[in-house]
Amino acid sequence: MYLEDINSPYDLKKLSIEELILLSSEIREFLIKNVSNTGGHLGSNLGVVDLTLVLHYLFNSPKDAFIFDVGHQSYTHKIITGRKDKFNTLRTYGGLSGFPKRIESEHDIEETGHSSTSLSFAYGLSVSKELSDDTGDVIAIIGDGAMTGGMALEAMNNIANTDRDIIIVLNNNEMSIGKNIGAVSKFLNNTLNDNLVHDASEKLRVLVSALPFGDIANEFINRGKEAVRTFLTPGIAFREMGFKYFGPVDGHNYYELIDTFQKVKSMRGLRLVQVNTVKGKGYKIAEENPDKFHGIAPFDIETGELKNKSNSKTFSNIAGESIIKAAEENKNIVAITAAMESGTGLSEYAELFKDRFFDVGIAEQHSITFAVGLSVNGIIPFVFLYSTFLQRGYDQIIHDIGIMNANVKLMIDRAGLVPEDGDTHQGVFDISFLRIIPNITIMSPVGEKDFKDMVKKSIEYKGPTVIRYNKSAVRELRENLVSDNFEIGKAHIVRDFENSNNLIISYGQTLIDIYDAVYEINLNTALLNLSTLKPLDEETILNMIRKSDKILIIEENIKKGGIGSAVLELMSDNEIYKSVKIHALPDKFFETAKRNELLKMYKLDKEGLKEIIGNYF
Repeated sequence: MYLEDINSPYDLKKLSIEELILLSSEIREFLIKNVSNTGGHLGSNLGVVDLTLVLHYLFNSPKDAFIFDVGHQSYTHKIITGRKDKFNTLRTYGGLSGFPKRIESEHDIEETGHSSTSLSFAYGLSVSKELSDDTGDVIAIIGDGAMTGGMALEAMNNIANTDRDIIIVLNNNEMSIGKNIGAVSKFLNNTLNDNLVHDASEKLRVLVSALPFGDIANEFINRGKEAVRTFLTPGIAFREMGFKYFGPVDGHNYYELIDTFQKVKSMRGLRLVQVNTVKGKGYKIAEENPDKFHGIAPFDIETGELKNKSNSKTFSNIAGESIIKAAEENKNIVAITAAMESGTGLSEYAELFKDRFFDVGIAEQHSITFAVGLSVNGIIPFVFLYSTFLQRGYDQIIHDIGIMNANVKLMIDRAGLVPEDGDTHQGVFDISFLRIIPNITIMSPVGEKDFKDMVKKSIEYKGPTVIRYNKSAVRELRENLVSDNFEIGKAHIVRDFENSNNLIISYGQTLIDIYDAVYEINLNTALLNLSTLKPLDEETILNMIRKSDKILIIEENIKKGGIGSAVLELMSDNEIYKSVKIHALPDKFFETAKRNELLKMYKLDKEGLKEIIGNYF
């Protein structure tokens, strides 16, 4: 057992290559065992075990800076850098983050949970090292999926005009979450057909073997074979850009990896190494199901099946069902996603409507402006993105959707507090940054019925719409929480005033827990479901506020710039001054924890709401 003695990168350097290979098997077993209990990003990490070991074996972290892109493939790095004993806490509250985290270790240089950031960061770090007379290599490890992102391509373009001491390790496994999309992926995987090369070289070998010095001639033929293959791989293009190119290298062959990186280490300037790896390497079930095992909940190692498989329908499921029904009824409906086909519930749609489904790769900005172009000729594009990734297309929402008043429909998954992925993935900012944009209509469903109503109304509506929903199971609706006849811009009075002048305003799934909290503390209060967050139903809101003595606004979004702020703005515009409390999320980035734990921390679960509501009224 070698792993038990590895507590720092220095310990690796004591091993032989043969011992490194044995260690890699132990690490793979360790990863499979731990992630089967905690859940996490398994396939991507199994694929880079060997690459990570070799990099730490030859370089000296943290003096040599390792920058992982996307950070979810940094598990082996964490194990090697003294965190293996905490690995059972992965992606739990107070435990290890699933991404690089500077507070955890000096070996984590950049914090990243979104793709395509490493090259820009590496460039900046290399410049800062020079300006501050610091030494050490800068090594960016970027997956081929992340290379489809615009920011990575922008950085490549910029870096190529310099001669910085940067090493780019291009981890090519032909996968991001799902199968990679687009010309970049095809470009990276374009190699000369081995059979054609082999046949041609063998025929030539037969001809020269009978000649004097035939052995020497055949050696040149072998070298020529590799030269032809190299010419047809990305090497020539990267060299033309100014990089010293190495590869493709077998990412699971230690001798080839070590030989290549020793050469790379001895050089200066821009160096790019293409390393071909297998996502899920060493765990057959993950190799055969790379999409499923990219990010997975706790699972049974023998079968690969989830331990606590839920049959509950999620909002993502409903989103998929709704777009299928819409596409069946309207041939102008198309669906777009940015490398999130399965995550946004579009897998079945993609099979049924191949000509009306577009996965643009990890390119949120492009997905939005692409949708605007589609909308010009009467196509109705639905763009499915996570809230946290929508942030990357903000300029396009303003510049292309908003100003053009384009008929684009944004389906925003993972809105609100998001489990396990931590601060980089929280969907708690979208209301604040979207509601300030003119022409945008924003809706938030409570359950399945109003979700489907919102999709239907969104199709009928001519202009940009947003439907935002949680990463959670769809819950049973209580009594009168949603309207029987949903209309855009109309709030729904769940409970009107009776013997009290108290008013609670909210929206989305939070309403279910508010309703139950009010019932359990036996509080008589009016309750208003906004349904449409922009435009607000100003008439209904103002009428109810005028009848109220106290108003409590509750939302699962940051307080700053949220719907509470919007209601206060409305009251100010109408010179209404009353007691108002906003209970929302504070001005901070949020911990890694399960969704129910996060809701409890910030008093947005039923018990917390009972306390907030009871204390205020």
